Amino acid sequence: MTEIRLATADDFKSIAEWTKDTFIWGDYVRHRFHTWLEEKDTSVFVCVDSSDEPIALANAVQMSEREAWMEAARVHPDHRRQGLGTALNHAGVEWAAERGCQVIRLATETTNEPAVKQVKALGYRSIGRWFYAEVSVDGPQHSEEQFRLRPAISTDAEASWMAWAPSDLARDAREMIARGWRWRRSRPDDPIEAAQEGRLLQSAAGWASIREHAEWLAVEWMVTTPEDILALIDGLLEATSARQLPELNFKLPDVGWTREAAKRVGATTFGQTLWAKPI
Repeated sequence: MTEIRLATADDFKSIAEWTKDTFIWGDYVRHRFHTWLEEKDTSVFVCVDSSDEPIALANAVQMSEREAWMEAARVHPDHRRQGLGTALNHAGVEWAAERGCQVIRLATETTNEPAVKQVKALGYRSIGRWFYAEVSVDGPQHSEEQFRLRPAISTDAEASWMAWAPSDLARDAREMIARGWRWRRSRPDDPIEAAQEGRLLQSAAGWASIREHAEWLAVEWMVTTPEDILALIDGLLEATSARQLPELNFKLPDVGWTREAAKRVGATTFGQTLWAKPI
């Protein structure tokens, strides 16, 4: 007999044990679990057995007034194919609906066929393919003066939105923006907020909203063109090097010119499919 409840800190030890080898590289659940419990507008659901031991989990996040996100769907290896993942997804959808959300989204690795099959069965539809790119930064990087990225101010932020909103990149992105490994609909105040926090950079090649981490520079949002994307990435590589960070990473819609640019700068890429379902 199983039931679904909200996770507590006491569940961590058990969950960490059976999620440590989910992927070849491990898993992020054990590193983020406690943060999720403390995050605003987030609920971690667990499915427990008759001993109240967690055997599956999923995290639901409210991304905006009308948008929700599901992530980290995990099932104990001994309890797969019992409908637990489906039940947890339903719990997340119900939670989001109660909070007034009208759409819920999630992402899968493009090559993960079992996950793709499951989300289709749950009624999600694909809203586009993206890729995650990692570029190693070895030693000093230099770009041309006109392509050297500098902090943007609020008026520049408004210009960035006006350039992006009608662009091919916005269309290919379905107007979505990546916030870490979560996506939501972008909005005009995103670049303004980034500029106020010193995270919006600009050059003659375009704009980029960044977040600096301990070991990498992450790009959440780009405004550029097929002609300028390589110059913008060069500027980002220089910015990464100037911060003495070993890696630049970014997420972009997976279309011909973005994929080619990633290839030309030597990036390692991983495909992601975004899915959405109306509530």
